[in-house]
Amino acid sequence: MNYNIEINNLIKFIENNPDFNIIKSNICFYNNHLGAVLADIILQAGLNYKTVVFPRVLNIYKNYESANDLNGLITILEQTNISEFLQWKNEIKISRFKSVIEYLVENRISDSYDLSIHLQNPIHANEFLNIQGIGNKTLDYFLKLMNVETIAVDRHIINFLVKADIEFVNYNSAKKIVEYTADILEISRRDMDYSIWKFMSNKNKPQILELEF
Repeated sequence: MNYNIEINNLIKFIENNPDFNIIKSNICFYNNHLGAVLADIILQAGLNYKTVVFPRVLNIYKNYESANDLNGLITILEQTNISEFLQWKNEIKISRFKSVIEYLVENRISDSYDLSIHLQNPIHANEFLNIQGIGNKTLDYFLKLMNVETIAVDRHIINFLVKADIEFVNYNSAKKIVEYTADILEISRRDMDYSIWKFMSNKNKPQILELEF
């Protein structure tokens, strides 16, 4: 697929849209805490982040300080269990969390920084994607948490491209179009991701009619 036309069209859409603003993305303050980061990437899919995911991530960050690396995390889980650690009962996400830990053990990865370096190798990234339930979005979302310049293609990105009438065929083509657009505009990829998220979130908010008397 030739991306040039779609990239140019997306640039025009962004530059001609007065409601679209570049907003600097936040630095993840808990990305040095392995337990919190893994909880985040496992729980985030399909759940409300603000009310369901983040409170659980914050609980782990505050109350399980020693789970900041793999050895500490394993020790904590030997004393409790994954369900209690995540404050979650659904077996699918619990099993996924366990599979990721097993992957870290097998690959001798000790902390979130090591995992970030590891997954920036395409061979290792493909191995990680073989874990049941781990997809491209989860991988890119983790890298974003670790301040890696990337785009995690979610429904907001997809809807943004559709709104801009941009053609793409799959996850990777959507990702490349947005990333290359950010590069040409000399915008951080993480900032572009966050700006699109904010733009689409605001667009999707219900408009409340206020009457003045």
